[in-house]
Amino acid sequence: MSKLIRYTPEQAAVLDHLVEFDGLVLVQAGAGTGKSFMSRQIVQELPLKSGIYTAFNKAIVEEGIDRFHGTPIECKTVHALAYRYVKPSMTIQSFSYKCITEKITYTEKRKIIDVLDTFFVSDSTCMYEYFEAHFKTHPRKKYMTDLAIKYVDAMAEGTMSPTFNFLLKSLHLMMVEGTVEIKVDIAILDEINDVTAVALEIFRLIKAPKKLGLGETNQAIYGFLNLVNGFEILDKEATTLKFTQSYRCSEDIAERIENKMRAVLDKDFRFKGTDKPVANGKTLFCTLTNAAIVDKIQQRLAAKKSFTLLRKPADIFAAPLAVLSASQGKRPYQQKFAFLVDVYEEFKAQDIHKTYFKFLLEEVKDDEIDNAVRLLQKLSANDVNLYSVYKEAKEAKPDKNYTISTVFTSKGLEFETVNISDDLNNKFLVACEGKLPEEDDITIKRCYYVACSRAGVYLNNALL
Repeated sequence: MSKLIRYTPEQAAVLDHLVEFDGLVLVQAGAGTGKSFMSRQIVQELPLKSGIYTAFNKAIVEEGIDRFHGTPIECKTVHALAYRYVKPSMTIQSFSYKCITEKITYTEKRKIIDVLDTFFVSDSTCMYEYFEAHFKTHPRKKYMTDLAIKYVDAMAEGTMSPTFNFLLKSLHLMMVEGTVEIKVDIAILDEINDVTAVALEIFRLIKAPKKLGLGETNQAIYGFLNLVNGFEILDKEATTLKFTQSYRCSEDIAERIENKMRAVLDKDFRFKGTDKPVANGKTLFCTLTNAAIVDKIQQRLAAKKSFTLLRKPADIFAAPLAVLSASQGKRPYQQKFAFLVDVYEEFKAQDIHKTYFKFLLEEVKDDEIDNAVRLLQKLSANDVNLYSVYKEAKEAKPDKNYTISTVFTSKGLEFETVNISDDLNNKFLVACEGKLPEEDDITIKRCYYVACSRAGVYLNNALL
């Protein structure tokens, strides 16, 4: 072990275990507890000739490229690994309802699109069983199953452009069959708490004497993207250790977070702060929804203040723009929201709800659409035009010291100051009152932990 660096007892335990033993080690690393630093130290301390560092998120892997520069560790997203070994003959493209040539309803096309994507990111090795089980209660079970199989076969045979997730499943099956072997001295999977099931299987199938999974169960917040928690799935086959000392949050903020999370999430929750918290001069306005981002953007623009966004305005404004277009009888340009035109036709055919917005709130059970409608109602009440806000947002000069982002996008980042938005507070209150389904309840509480733990020195408007 290096004599130049002092490790905490928790860090030393992880390093000593990896030096002395082979096998899988999972590290439950709390927010800002140095997992990135320690992954680099582990690589430097071990006699390695080869290794793979990967993650679901491309941005995390790009950070890894800098971190592991000069080491034998290759940093690749799981998608990039799949592309290398599968070697598709056609250009990668998304699979949309336009790719389905059969004359079936948009709803049925949506079901085909969804089942293909969920199969590709699952741990299943048999599409026939998967599709049959998925369409078990569908009136046209065999037809829908055969249709799904047809499009997977087309991608496999090279007569249709494959999707990136098709490549993941292809690599998975090739490794199961033994036609592809990935062999290295160490395999590292970062953010193992939020990963596709197929990526987790690929990680398990990599032949490496030492494997390291990094993340934290209490930061698993992407279940809505069909991601799984590797800590739960690999629990029985791994040695699990913890990092609980944060080098980001002040002692006061960490104590407030620990007390609250012990009360509402996990009685054994442990999180300790530092007397030298992050003080980088940066501020985050942290929301739960894109609608709240748009609302804050409008407020900043009205006050002639700038901001930085972590995603493109087109993505952030997508839902409210789509709802507004559909309310005018126009087809949204975003394929994801094309169904709103059909919903608009349903609205015109009924006489119960007087406005399209009220119809959406009552008849369409979709949180994103609900948030978009309520945002549009608020903007309208204040005589604010959404298209004007969108145009100004695209043209605004960024302020790198003031970021507006959802908790999902800001995960992994750190700021001197974090301001919690009202929409996140309101949802957290509902969760604490036990008014959400269990899975949603846990996710929201984890989101709150992630949001608050972005803060180094100042945490404002937080229910802690």
